[in-house]
Amino acid sequence: MRRGLSLAELVVALAIVAVVTAVTTAAQDVATALAAARNAAVMQGSRTRLTIAPDTLRIDRWRGDSWDAVLRWPGPLAHGVTLEVSNPEVVFDPIGLGWGVSNTSVVMRRGSRIETLTVSRVGRVKRW
Repeated sequence: MRRGLSLAELVVALAIVAVVTAVTTAAQDVATALAAARNAAVMQGSRTRLTIAPDTLRIDRWRGDSWDAVLRWPGPLAHGVTLEVSNPEVVFDPIGLGWGVSNTSVVMRRGSRIETLTVSRVGRVKRW
């Protein structure tokens, strides 16, 4: 009777954990960025924009005639995750409502693992 795991079995198990963890972490990063942008809009009483790109997540604040950078950090690509976004710029008004006419869908993939976030017009984020 054999006990334990072979090296090949261990490598496969670690690869699966890495894929699941990467997509989950990328989805959490985007959800956190959305919450931070909405919170900044409400707390500072000004429009705030989150730009969602494969390589960066960026929060900007409207200063009357242009956007000023507030915060930036690596996007899903830093975790090896691909990104599909229906609207890469999500803008929140001073009371936290989404600025624009439709919901935003964010789909992140790595291998067969998929995470989807949707942002409603009222600023609510749902993770699928």
